[in-house]
Amino acid sequence: MNKVVSIEIAGQVFWIDEEAYDVLRSYLKKIRHQLAGDDCEAEIVKDIELRIAELLYTFSSHDKKAITVEQLESVIEQVGFIDGDEEAEDYSEPVQPKKSYLDPQNKILAGVCAGLAIRFGVPAFVLRLVFIALTALFGLGLALYLIFWISLDKANSRTKALAAKGETATARKIAEYDAPKENPFVQLQRIIFLPISLVGTLLSVIGTHFVNRRKGYWFLFKNAFAGGLLFAAFFVLVGVYVFNEGRLFPVVINWMLSAAALYIVVLILAIYFREFYLDQPKRKLDRKFKRAVVAPIVMIAAAFGYLNYAHLHHAHEEVERKFALDGNKFELVFNENLPDLMNPYAYDVRYSIRTHTGSENEVNMLISYDADGSTVAKAKENIQTIEYAFNFAGNKLTLDRSWSLDPDAYVRGQGVEVVLEIPQNTVVKSSREFTLYRYGDPYRYFAKDYGIMEGTYLAVGDNLYDYGPEQDGRVSNNERIVLQDKFCAEFFFGEVWSCSSNIQYNIEYNSRFDKAFEAHTAEINEIRQYLLPDRSLFVSNLAELNEKAKALSETYPVITEFQQHVEQLMAIKAKNPSTTANGESNSSR
Repeated sequence: MNKVVSIEIAGQVFWIDEEAYDVLRSYLKKIRHQLAGDDCEAEIVKDIELRIAELLYTFSSHDKKAITVEQLESVIEQVGFIDGDEEAEDYSEPVQPKKSYLDPQNKILAGVCAGLAIRFGVPAFVLRLVFIALTALFGLGLALYLIFWISLDKANSRTKALAAKGETATARKIAEYDAPKENPFVQLQRIIFLPISLVGTLLSVIGTHFVNRRKGYWFLFKNAFAGGLLFAAFFVLVGVYVFNEGRLFPVVINWMLSAAALYIVVLILAIYFREFYLDQPKRKLDRKFKRAVVAPIVMIAAAFGYLNYAHLHHAHEEVERKFALDGNKFELVFNENLPDLMNPYAYDVRYSIRTHTGSENEVNMLISYDADGSTVAKAKENIQTIEYAFNFAGNKLTLDRSWSLDPDAYVRGQGVEVVLEIPQNTVVKSSREFTLYRYGDPYRYFAKDYGIMEGTYLAVGDNLYDYGPEQDGRVSNNERIVLQDKFCAEFFFGEVWSCSSNIQYNIEYNSRFDKAFEAHTAEINEIRQYLLPDRSLFVSNLAELNEKAKALSETYPVITEFQQHVEQLMAIKAKNPSTTANGESNSSR
């Protein structure tokens, strides 16, 4: 039975018979003796070891056994001695084909063209022109250059330099190798390809900077990544809490899945901090802890699979209610009761309000129920678990701010949306403010679900206008948005979403401006400045806007929709009990 030892040659580890190891050690000792006094002794020995490692790898990768004496002697016979008579050309191995490497000595960017020039025996200048020409063809040259750059090694050793020429790297050739001198035309080419040369120099400087300071950057990266892991762990903890509050599974399963997620997080943190922060951990992390992570992963994957199955189908039901008003006043109250806020099975209702031109003094209420389920029938059953209440009495509609689930039910994508349609010329007093949603036709207003701020509105046309004594003579944000949309629709091309940018920028530099009004760019720009979101717009300014719009209508015979809306807004504000006939505010600030 032969004794086997482990050795490292040129950064590669090999298993080798003890007898073969003695032969290798004796060979390298003789090589060093032959190189005694040579200024490049260490460099040559390193390259010879690299060549030996390349040849030994062919044996160790084929049979996966320890290197024998016979195999080692075969390697030594190929490499030879520096003062020996035998050359690798006399050995039975065929002539080595040329290999491609990056040429760092004659490079302009990375040395790809210079290296390929050695490989194919063509001028590097020609190859550079070819790559530039191919770059004009949909960037093909740049893509190929990057592929070669990533794929090829640098010719940074005598062994690789000989392989680039197709010569077998024997000990004598490695020792006698003289590095080629820099091509005398490379400096001229660097001037011709100056932009590329500058990029190459910049990349070289950056690369050298990172290599020289790699320990500092590694320290920063290691700690930044650790901070990211801790930040992600915090969000997992928050997610676990939200997950348990969401009631997607029975309590026991919820806690099992939470424990599985926490186990994965703790294991990842433990492995990372042990690997990069503890030089000698007091306790070894048993492999069974790593293997056990399979169970939590399977549990979580199974839970996600089940949830996908449980939400496979969707059901939608609508319920319509109509409420007759006594007069033109309507009060809307959102029940902000605390029990709903503290109920873990309560979820906010989405409320939207719009106007209608149907029966006078009749409020329409459309309630949309949605739910998911493994089948359509199951989804409809889940809709029945929703508890939502409202009450109408004496022109007052009270709505719960949230809907809730029965404690024995589970969340399966349930949701409630309520749409209220207000008749024309109705004054709406709401316990919540309305905010305009500018996309869609007609306009829709949404009840804010944050803060408790009252608002009073008048339904006219498609809009709800701010109304009542709480106004201070200003045009509200909702009313300004409608004015902006009417303005944009008249003088610009584009969808509704583009109006916010059209308002922001000077008309002269806006490509969406309708050139039919080009002769009156200055006047239209003056109107635009009134509508800027960072400028106060008072009711008294509406008369000025109306005059400017009316002056434009004298040139363009059709009265603009924008002007009509300004006149309508002026008429509504004139009726508003908070303003006088001239638009000034009566209320105190």
